[in-house]
Amino acid sequence: MILGQRRTGRSANVKISLVLGAFGGLALASALFIYYGLAPILAACAATGWGGLAAICGVHLLSVVLCALAWQLLLVPAPARAFSALLWVRWLRDSTGNLLAILPAAGELIAARELTFHGIARPLAAAATIIDLTIELLSQLVFTLLGLALLLVERPAFGTAWWTAVALVAAATAVVGFIAVQRNGLFRLLQKLATRLGLRQLFQGLGEVARIDAAIQEIYRHRLRVAGSLVLHLAAWMAGAVETWLALRLMGYPLSFADALVIESLVFALRTAAFAVPSGLGVQEGGYLMLGALLGLRPDVALALALLKRAREIMIAAPAVLIWQAIESRRFWSDLGSWRRTGSAEVREPRS
Repeated sequence: MILGQRRTGRSANVKISLVLGAFGGLALASALFIYYGLAPILAACAATGWGGLAAICGVHLLSVVLCALAWQLLLVPAPARAFSALLWVRWLRDSTGNLLAILPAAGELIAARELTFHGIARPLAAAATIIDLTIELLSQLVFTLLGLALLLVERPAFGTAWWTAVALVAAATAVVGFIAVQRNGLFRLLQKLATRLGLRQLFQGLGEVARIDAAIQEIYRHRLRVAGSLVLHLAAWMAGAVETWLALRLMGYPLSFADALVIESLVFALRTAAFAVPSGLGVQEGGYLMLGALLGLRPDVALALALLKRAREIMIAAPAVLIWQAIESRRFWSDLGSWRRTGSAEVREPRS
């Protein structure tokens, strides 16, 4: 009873924190746009035109394809037509994660469930999703370290970057440690810990968790696949830098690809660090403004870049969420019809 009350209290606190983070981030973003003037920001955005925005969306879709390929490598064994399913699910995962960011891990949970409708067993779907998230985070840390290295080479006076690099190396070490725990059997480790603490009963009936743990270890046995997934995720982050480079060029404020990589890598590091703020509202805009100023971009151009990124998110995410809702609606009515037919048969059976 007390444990349930504590869980409910923690859940309520998390929801309140997310709501406050969302409103606070939205207020910060709005304040930045108002302070630096909506007119020049919108004018910079308009310079790209619809064709430019479509090109930016196209580059981002390339990163989605790369992420789907990275995910496919982790499916051992992979079912037929796995890539088309993973491409759809990755698109949906990113889209729901962006539009439903107020719900913690919404994209990942929806993605793991959606995989089960495409011939992928639940333990394998969950295991592949967990490892994919871990590898994606590790690849982002490598990408951010690369951005910091470029920043230090071009601007060695930016001393704060050294402390940031140390923090990132520590974070990378933590991720590698988490991978080691996964490889050695996270479920078994937790089970031993619970036994020592006299809480063995918590693991009764958790056969599904054990199967997920076994699937995780099976995937990690394929080292070349895991390494290939890391390389593909890193390539996807590079595509994000290409997107930034292209957006600035289309607006008429070109930067070198190295500078675009610095901006992209550090902004998304900030966004990841501010995970309590849904979709990085305000954090992303402030990051583009700060790093843009460091690399010589005017505030209105930096905020226009942030606005283009938000527009791209909506243009790509909205269709995926609408398609998913249509699919879920069809599944609901199909299941309801099956239930009614089964229920009617059960009712008629005693009369015959």
